[in-house]
Amino acid sequence: MGENENLRIVRASVDDVPLLLDFIHELAEQEKFPDDLTVTEQDLRETLFGANPAAEVVIGYVEEDPVSFAVFYHTFATSTGKRGLHLDDLFVRPRAQGKGFGKKMLGYLANLASERGCARFEWWTLEWNERAIAFYEGVGARNLSHLRIFRLSDDSLEKVARLR
Repeated sequence: MGENENLRIVRASVDDVPLLLDFIHELAEQEKFPDDLTVTEQDLRETLFGANPAAEVVIGYVEEDPVSFAVFYHTFATSTGKRGLHLDDLFVRPRAQGKGFGKKMLGYLANLASERGCARFEWWTLEWNERAIAFYEGVGARNLSHLRIFRLSDDSLEKVARLR
């Protein structure tokens, strides 16, 4: 894979589910949480390509070699009254890193957000992932350090659901 190769970005289809699961496992290894994965091909088929898709996925190819993927979905901000785009995952396989493919994927999604009238394009990254932080800051993204992420899942989700 040479430095000047073009990245072709395409929307994923249900036929790509096995590839998406491979990407997800590779990302989990990189992010050091492979044992936390419970996702299955069936989950991806239903959630991403069923009657009411929860997110969209694009895959980056160099020739016929899948080297990157991104999962994203729309949000809404009451402060702007407009949609936003949230990037859930962006992953470039190690063999393809350092060739500008991450920037091309991010540029594709930023353009999509702009075309769709989104007021913002946001994502999270792990605190220890200094390479990702430097990459995002390098493209002009701001770290919103005044915000914290909260999550309910499993038992805590069920407990709060009973508060209604």
